Amino acid sequence: MLVDTISLQLYGHTENWVGHGKMFLHEQFWMLHEFDIRGREFLFSTQPYLLRELRVVWVRRGWANYNFNLVDYHFVEGDVVVFYSDTLVEKKEVSEDFEFDAFRYDGLVRQLSEVGITDTETHPTFVRLHLDEKSLPVVSKHFELVWEMTRLRKFPKENIYMLIRSLLLYVGQLYDSRMKGPKGTRQEVMMNRFIDLVSRYAGSERKIPFYAGKLNLDAHYLSSFVKKQSGRTVMQWVNESALKEVKVWLAYSTETVTKIAKRMKFADTPALSKFFRRETGMAPLEYRRSRRGSE
Repeated sequence: MLVDTISLQLYGHTENWVGHGKMFLHEQFWMLHEFDIRGREFLFSTQPYLLRELRVVWVRRGWANYNFNLVDYHFVEGDVVVFYSDTLVEKKEVSEDFEFDAFRYDGLVRQLSEVGITDTETHPTFVRLHLDEKSLPVVSKHFELVWEMTRLRKFPKENIYMLIRSLLLYVGQLYDSRMKGPKGTRQEVMMNRFIDLVSRYAGSERKIPFYAGKLNLDAHYLSSFVKKQSGRTVMQWVNESALKEVKVWLAYSTETVTKIAKRMKFADTPALSKFFRRETGMAPLEYRRSRRGSE
């Protein structure tokens, strides 16, 4: 199983993160406080990485451009992002003063789903909100209190769980209230649903009828609709997402190309290699060596 790639680096190469801000690591929970990543070569552009499990990020200062699940986003001071399920992320550019807080808690989404707070099947993979003068103090105080709790001698698991649950309930209420307003045109809503489906399933489903079926549309209609809305074909969207997932497996796991091909439901190893070379101009193992050599 491919682990969260940020967690892999934090726990496996802790020494590389010293000097970028305050950090707390526990077997189930980690938190970065007043942190920056400007000099982190691990988070270089063109290399996607994978966020798994619950992740919450609050932008303290500056701005950043990232690609989440094939879509570009611009983040500024006062933005908060909650990642509910697997998200492919690619860094584009960050400002010199970019600083943030972030934490991850293993298994929390499952626990929250059991008590009805979030449903990972129907909820967006992530939620991004810009905080106003009323909501910013509430969110910032939650982050500050979670950080203060990590300072206690014995890790207060239940206290931190309740604080995060409170924060997610609050952010969820903000999101729901804002979603009651205009949601965009029918075409925009449909396109967003299509992109969300691609980000969820392209690692194993790479045929147009699958996505058409999920959207209750005819395959030919979906193809023309996506082309008209985005200027790209359905398969260009699907292949880009699948390619990013392959890159993550190659860069951050020890899985053989054969196992990766099986996991991602390619016909066989040559089929994956042909796909990867067509999209990147490199063989899978050549790409793996280039990423490992840059760490």
